[in-house]
Amino acid sequence: MQQPKEEQKKINSPSQKEQTKEDNERNSRSRSRSKSREKHEKKEKSVEESQSNISPFPIDEKKIIKTIFWNVAGLRALLPKKDLEKIIKEENPDIICFNETKMDEELIEKLNLKKMFQEKYNFYSYWNCCTEKKGYSGTAILTKYKPISISYGMQISKHDKEGRIITLEYDKFYLICAYVPNSGEGLKRLGYRIDEWDKDFFEYINNLKNKKDVILTGDLNIARENIDIFDPKGREKLAGFTQREKESFNKFLKTGYIDCFRNLHPNDKKFTFFSKRAKGNREGNKGWRLDYFITNKDMKNIEVKECDILDKDKYTGSDHVPISLCFNCKK
Repeated sequence: MQQPKEEQKKINSPSQKEQTKEDNERNSRSRSRSKSREKHEKKEKSVEESQSNISPFPIDEKKIIKTIFWNVAGLRALLPKKDLEKIIKEENPDIICFNETKMDEELIEKLNLKKMFQEKYNFYSYWNCCTEKKGYSGTAILTKYKPISISYGMQISKHDKEGRIITLEYDKFYLICAYVPNSGEGLKRLGYRIDEWDKDFFEYINNLKNKKDVILTGDLNIARENIDIFDPKGREKLAGFTQREKESFNKFLKTGYIDCFRNLHPNDKKFTFFSKRAKGNREGNKGWRLDYFITNKDMKNIEVKECDILDKDKYTGSDHVPISLCFNCKK
């Protein structure tokens, strides 16, 4: 039926044309999002299929699980040095957590890392990359055991842009791999670190602890006691050793957590970080202990067997030294 002339004019008016144009653009964006969703769903499906050969976590008191943490100070730079291959072959870990991968999704895909770790070493890998700038921060977890769920970050936007946290949920516990922000030269990020990050991060961990046992590992950027730095004198104003940072972290521990290495080795002066700014720091054992395994005190399902700092002269591909935690999972 032919429309009345007044209605024809209305449709052909400039405002109506603009509306029609907006509708077309909106439809175009909707189609684009739909295609993006389909692509993401296919990728997720592919991930699930490739993960099907990953074993569930062993709930067996006789099975000792070995977890390695290492701040690699750039994974791409580490790969040619063969240190990663050496640590996998000689330490035979079940899980490896990385900090400071300095990777982005594009580079991970270009280097085919997910496929390499899965086919060569039987590890499935999870990656959280910095989205603000390339070649900065980043975390990853390699595991032989399929988690129930995976989450990235704290779900708080201001903290989650630098790829600093991955959490794997297993039947009996949560594994958190975290790279805590450094307070920076001149302590320019100290306020953010203490008043914002620590506050929200500790609350995040506590919320998980209320559900299951928690294992936290990472470069936590804190030397919490004098024994954790080769020479504490005159370093109280340096990032990682300020009074505010130590008070914040130690206060958190007192709410029900254990520094596993210090609990098992109360008098050992071993370090996990050796600055390259001065020659001979590593050889002279002039370091800081910045890397940790932390568990909740009232663990119901996890039994820690050992926690140690690996040989600083054996794994030299980074300015950090790998650390290890051995534990079993009770029925």
